[in-house]
Amino acid sequence: MGLIQIPKIRMSPDESIVSLRHDHLMKIDYNEDTKEYIKNIPNYIDYLWANAEAGSSWAGIGRGKVVAAFGIKPIWNGLAEMWMIPGTDIGRHTISIVRGAKVLTDSAIRDYDLKRLQIAVRVENDTAFRFAKSLGFGVESIMKRFGPEGADYYMMARF
Repeated sequence: MGLIQIPKIRMSPDESIVSLRHDHLMKIDYNEDTKEYIKNIPNYIDYLWANAEAGSSWAGIGRGKVVAAFGIKPIWNGLAEMWMIPGTDIGRHTISIVRGAKVLTDSAIRDYDLKRLQIAVRVENDTAFRFAKSLGFGVESIMKRFGPEGADYYMMARF
C-alpha cells in the first residue's frame, strides 16, 4: 500500500497521531475487549504487529500515553481492511483521534483508489462501533460467532 503522509490535524498540544511502532502496542492500557483477544489469540501483540502495514498504521497519543492504535491493511487491489485497538484512555481524546483517523482514512481511500474499506467490529464493543460509525462505516451484516471468543461481529463497510 505504501506510506500515507500524516497531514496536519487539528489537535490539542498534548495530542498527536504518529506512525505506529511495535513499542506503542506494548504501551496501550488495553480495555476489556482487547484483553479478551489477548486471552484467545496466542501472541496477539505479535499478530497485530505482523498485520500492521508500514506507513498505513498509526498510534494516537494523548498526554504522553498511547490511547489507541489503528491501521489499514490491503487485502487486494481496491479492497482493504481497517483495524483499531482502543486503550482505556481513548475517551479523553476521542474527538482528536477520530478527526485524525478520518483524515487518514479519507486519504487512503483516495490515494489507493479503494473501492471498499471494511472493518469487523464485535457487537458488544460500543467504543469500536462508534469509532467505525464516525469514520463513515455502515453495518452490512452480523457475522454470527465470528470472533476467536465466539462472539458476534458486525461487518461494516465504507465505499
